[in-house]
Amino acid sequence: MQIRLETRGDGLQRLVTQGLNEFKQQEFALELLGDVTENEGTQLLRYIGDYVASSRQQIMADETMRYGWSTLHFTQDPGTDVLVVEELAEPLSIGAETYVRGAVTAIGILREQDETVKRNGLRAPGHHPHRSEKAVICRRVSPNLELRVLVFDRVQARQDDQSGWFVGCGSGNHDHNDVNELATLHLVYLVDRDPRTLSYLALPGESRVVFEQRRVIVFGPGQEEGHLDRS
Repeated sequence: MQIRLETRGDGLQRLVTQGLNEFKQQEFALELLGDVTENEGTQLLRYIGDYVASSRQQIMADETMRYGWSTLHFTQDPGTDVLVVEELAEPLSIGAETYVRGAVTAIGILREQDETVKRNGLRAPGHHPHRSEKAVICRRVSPNLELRVLVFDRVQARQDDQSGWFVGCGSGNHDHNDVNELATLHLVYLVDRDPRTLSYLALPGESRVVFEQRRVIVFGPGQEEGHLDRS
């Protein structure tokens, strides 16, 4: 698959795939809006193309695909045989799902999460979770309770809909091994409560993040001592 850069008469640039017809797949176009770079747009289109090539599944107009935290949507480009990439308009919201052209926010979240991993001296993201994936949480972690400390631990996810994150209340005298004290929650609800957590959700397995009121402490895999994240 090749990717070419097009510039419209009004100056808008977009990237368009070439070569997916061998898989009986319509080509895709991504408009380079906002601060999205050509390299970032190319990575997104290659992600889509790799899926088509490996799965041999066709993507049709009005279908969707997960991309990191967000969701992509494909709409027919009027007058051509190209599918235009759209993204969730408000990927941090728990409300209705609507879509807008481009992938400014989806790519921005991936960029932010990768920068958080790098800034904290970790080699690579373990997994960029989708907003619909679940975390296991302490029942004391409730939107109705003001907790001074939240402790995020990442383990190996056992199911596709699990992020691997466990969220504890930070209380040393609360038994988090008691299944009656635990529940599951979609990650988007956790981020809706505390937006700063989003940046850390791609940290690799065995990482720990302690969220206090005014600071964040990060423990890399296997580390017994954490360090202050100076974001």
